[in-house]
Amino acid sequence: MSEAVSLSGSQTAPAWAASLFARRLVPLAQGPDPAATVWGIEADRIAGQISEQFTANAGEYHARYANAAHFQGLFEQAIRQLDLKIPDAPLIFDMGSGSGVNSIVPCFNLFPGARQLASDLSGDLLVMLADYAAVQGLADRVVCVVMDAMGTNVIAEGFDLVTGASILHHLVRPTQGLQAAARALKPGGQAIFFEPFDGYGLIRLAYERILAEADLRNDPLEPRADKVLRAMIGDIAARTAPDWRAPGFTDLDDKWLFSRELFEGMAKNAGFERVQFLSHNNHDSLYRDVAMVQLRLGSGLDSLTLPDWANAILDSFDNAFPQATKNSIMLKGSVVLTKAG
Repeated sequence: MSEAVSLSGSQTAPAWAASLFARRLVPLAQGPDPAATVWGIEADRIAGQISEQFTANAGEYHARYANAAHFQGLFEQAIRQLDLKIPDAPLIFDMGSGSGVNSIVPCFNLFPGARQLASDLSGDLLVMLADYAAVQGLADRVVCVVMDAMGTNVIAEGFDLVTGASILHHLVRPTQGLQAAARALKPGGQAIFFEPFDGYGLIRLAYERILAEADLRNDPLEPRADKVLRAMIGDIAARTAPDWRAPGFTDLDDKWLFSRELFEGMAKNAGFERVQFLSHNNHDSLYRDVAMVQLRLGSGLDSLTLPDWANAILDSFDNAFPQATKNSIMLKGSVVLTKAG
């Protein structure tokens, strides 16, 4: 893919997408394929920058779309286990699309004939998605718009489905995202979000016990492992029932670990009639597996491990809870919201 080029305002967006906005969509940039266009909203203060970094090596960036299969599985799990009724060709509003790996691409595969509005504050990520869609012959099914999805840019009651993959927990006030989703949906429409939950408190307790045991044994952890565990304890503490008005909260990237009660309350206040939760993970070695992933991601080392006695502590947490309980105190989950019909 060559460098994106700026466009004149004479190009027009597809009619189905233009009809979803009160103001005109204007082209911001495109790739070498004329169909790979990123749009903005006329007179909108948000104008994501399109940088050469994201247009010079399309093949390298397109490799990330192989990860879409994982998220497609999460959508399929929610649709199947919660018996969702979604039209074969829904009109979808995706909030915080990024490069589209988590939501746009899975929905391409799941909903024949679907048309999707991809929204994000990053023009860089949207130009990547627009190029990928064009290469895959899907440009007529997705329109990429640089915008604040949490506002009122789209028309009310225009969409069959709203999707948001790991977006709400980044917001200072996630209730605004839920209000925007409810406003955008047609009566009876549904929203699907993937979010982290406060079941991570058990991971925090396990890490605190491991650190205490290391002191008792006079057997300190490998320094990099010690650093990761302490960082995760602090992160989980900061995101559990946080005060969004507290100093420094807005500077956090990941801001929330939701409780079911909080999420349900926000959703009902936003105008949703029904709230359903579905845990993503509840297998026998859940807590040990999560610890290994966090060690790897936190240190950047695949070889970093915990001593056997520390793994035994993680196993004790796994053995203490049956799968049904792990579902209740979930770490990550899907939330399906239904607007009143």
